[in-house]
Amino acid sequence: MRLVPPAVTPLRASDIGAGLLGQFRNEGRGQFRRTIETSLDAEGSGTYTSFRRALAACLQELARQEDDRETVLVPAFCSSDFVDAIEGVGLEAVRYDIDPETLAADEDSVAAELRSDPLALVAVNVLGYGSPIAELAEQCGTHNTFLVEALGYALGTEYDQERLGTFGDCAVLNFQQGKPIPVGGGMVVNQNPALSFSDADRPAVDVNVGALAGYTVFSRPRAYYVYSRLRTLLDAAGLSAPATTHPEQKFDVAYGDQFATLSNFQGTVGHRVFERLDNHRTQRERTARFYATELSDVGGIRHLTPVEGLTLLQYVRYPIRLESESLRDRIKASLVDAGIQATTLYDWPILDPEAFPGAAALQRAILTLPTHPYVDEQDRQQIVAIIRAEVAAHQKSS
Repeated sequence: MRLVPPAVTPLRASDIGAGLLGQFRNEGRGQFRRTIETSLDAEGSGTYTSFRRALAACLQELARQEDDRETVLVPAFCSSDFVDAIEGVGLEAVRYDIDPETLAADEDSVAAELRSDPLALVAVNVLGYGSPIAELAEQCGTHNTFLVEALGYALGTEYDQERLGTFGDCAVLNFQQGKPIPVGGGMVVNQNPALSFSDADRPAVDVNVGALAGYTVFSRPRAYYVYSRLRTLLDAAGLSAPATTHPEQKFDVAYGDQFATLSNFQGTVGHRVFERLDNHRTQRERTARFYATELSDVGGIRHLTPVEGLTLLQYVRYPIRLESESLRDRIKASLVDAGIQATTLYDWPILDPEAFPGAAALQRAILTLPTHPYVDEQDRQQIVAIIRAEVAAHQKSS
């Protein structure tokens, strides 16, 4: 039996071994930080034990620069991590709409919200599909608003041949499971020299060797099937905790406390995975292009299009937009029955279609297909066949 997970960046047993050696030698995190700083031409960086903590540290530093502004703009269609961190540090989250065809920030919505001169705008590259970031940076500069680039899915992606993460005042990286670097935790890098992030004088977190070793083994489809069955039983008994590679849980963050740094174990593994980033991207892109080609003539499906100038997408998942929520749910259920996990995104809180028409349309209709290296040719063919069959059945019954 197999169950294909929705998103995986493979780790190797040798990564775990190297990570343990790095921990023993008290080295690894510094090299990882320098590698990311060099890649993003950054002034400095700090590491944290979850994405929420990284974003919170970023926002706290921005707020120290501007005592009288408390509003942070975020997309209406994004993870709850953003609003939780913003409100957790005492700021106010205000949402802007996005384009449902590209996942880019909606120009009119952003322009309207920037008129209030907010503290910061967070440009979230949802699934790696970014906005015209140079133009967004110019708009933010006009209003003296900090631009924060969220690179959860977009590390290595470029806009007009410049790396995302180099356009704003700072960038926040997410290293949780499924992301391009899945070692757990997060990082902030700054382009603006007035900002300061560092690991100095902060304690390192305990190693998450159990979580990463488990991720290494159980992310493969056969082992993932066993893991999922076991987790279902534990969930029913009320014995399981949220699955994560973060060394500290991302929920119930004590935002007033000092945040720990990543471990040298994580830094060593993260550096090794970063060196394979292009190889993983190429493998995912191959699967994404297969879906785009094989489903191009299927009615009831819209393929999202990256904004002009955006290249080297990571394709951690491949998004499609269905013509109805019922069709999406039918396809998702049929794929699960076939041993393939496809996912919806950001379905809470339910968005007002009048206030956020683009984001609400996505919330009701988006489905993401797995693209990772463990998706084989048979999986790809089966995914396409199931989608074709369900669309045909839906159209026949309509």
